[in-house]
Amino acid sequence: MNALTDRQAWLFSIKTYLAAVAALYIAMAGNLSRPYWAMGTVYIVSQPLLGPTRAKGVYRIVGTLVAGLATLLVLPALVETPLVLSAAMSIWLAGCLFMALLNRGPRGYAFLLAGYTTAFIGFPAVTSPETIFDTVVARSEEIILGTVVAVLFASLLFPASVRPMLRARIGTWMEDAAQWCRQILERGRAHAPRNRLAADLVQFEALIEFLRRDDPRHAGSAVSMERLRERMLLLLPVLSSIADRLSALRSDGQALPEGLPELIDDLHDWLDGPTNASEYARLRARISALKPQVDRDLQHLQLASLLLRLEELVDLWQDCRTLQHAIDHGTAPLDRAHYRIRTERTAADKHVDYGMALFSALSAGVALMSYCVLWIALGWEGGGNGAMMAAVTAAFFAAQDDPAPSMVSFLVWAMVASVVAGVYLFGVFPAVHDFGLLALVLAVVFLPLGLMLHHPKSALFALPLTVNLAALLSLQNTYSANIQTFLNSSIAMFIGIGFAVVMTRLFRSVGAEWTARRLVRQGWTTLAEAAEGRGQQDRQR
Repeated sequence: MNALTDRQAWLFSIKTYLAAVAALYIAMAGNLSRPYWAMGTVYIVSQPLLGPTRAKGVYRIVGTLVAGLATLLVLPALVETPLVLSAAMSIWLAGCLFMALLNRGPRGYAFLLAGYTTAFIGFPAVTSPETIFDTVVARSEEIILGTVVAVLFASLLFPASVRPMLRARIGTWMEDAAQWCRQILERGRAHAPRNRLAADLVQFEALIEFLRRDDPRHAGSAVSMERLRERMLLLLPVLSSIADRLSALRSDGQALPEGLPELIDDLHDWLDGPTNASEYARLRARISALKPQVDRDLQHLQLASLLLRLEELVDLWQDCRTLQHAIDHGTAPLDRAHYRIRTERTAADKHVDYGMALFSALSAGVALMSYCVLWIALGWEGGGNGAMMAAVTAAFFAAQDDPAPSMVSFLVWAMVASVVAGVYLFGVFPAVHDFGLLALVLAVVFLPLGLMLHHPKSALFALPLTVNLAALLSLQNTYSANIQTFLNSSIAMFIGIGFAVVMTRLFRSVGAEWTARRLVRQGWTTLAEAAEGRGQQDRQR
């Protein structure tokens, strides 16, 4: 849909802009030192749906408070030794980033924010460390103000619940799973639906967290989502096993054993139907009736193994349909005996590459430390802004296999933001004499940016453009724009981001193939450990 005719995008943009202007007005009325932080926070926290907005707001406040406390402990003690202070800041950034990469869900944002916010607060204050307490308090006040205003506007003005989107997503996932099941039963193999389903399941954890934040009444749905995720994950190995066994039974042009083709046809039809306990019981009975006596006949062994997997498939699909129905109605079947498949939370644990997480975190720390060494060597008084942006850039894209291209895009849009900010500061703001006119002239740029933030693809460049623009405008109670200060800050920002790009390319960039090889090796290790256990390992995991 075209963004200019997208009603929801316009509603989101107007609502977010009103929240940003309200936060800016309150901060100015309260005589806070940096009202633009509150305005920028509104755009960072606001999401198209209510649940994500609340979740991001909570973790932003937590991350800011932790970062403020860390800055108060570190900066006054080490400000007289710049290299040691830089090393401490770099280690803190790397440690927080490592924890963020281990927690890829929404709560990882708190660790990420705690890491780079120390740079936001600390580095600009190294020339006046006696003001650090006031700076921490001001940052915390403005972040909390912006977050609270963003959440209030999202909750009170046409709140967009996550539930309609969630029902549509689950319907799509179930259709992908059903399509994969049908293709496996028909042809013995299928790749496209499997790949889509595996990719979609990555979103489950974030959606569960967003659902909890969306509305307390949806807590039952969040429980159902967790259980649905566990069972849909188990579909992946079960269907792969069925494909292997069907392929073996059909090898060399052999006909399938008697009764099996009819059973497969009925299973194919059953996958498209609604949840039906009697039909489920009938299929289970038919599968049991086909089980052969296990002897030295290889085909009997293959058939018995196939039927065991078909039993698992039927049980899993019946559970998935039951849980889909529960989510649609906002409830959770709490009786564990209701389910055909027993799962534990460990069965849904994701693979975590500790080595890659540590490597990514250390590379961000090295990038920040390298910039600080250059800054100290040059004796550049305004270099703190660059250190701040180097930390943000290195941390923000650390989860990507090769973050350098995204960092370059971030640098480009930061440059665009500086040009727009320059036009406002020296061409527009001198003619603005009241808050109403200020809000009007800001709307010319921020309303279109809000439209782009509503769409995931355009948000990739709209968010850095919006946030950097809000920071560079430095909106306060009095107009005090200075061309030298503005250029100094902009150049420091460009150098800081550019330095992070260069250090990332030298130290960190790897291709997707490198990551894939690590995943394959980890899979071999897991299989070897399972084989050593002689069947005593956790099969679901």
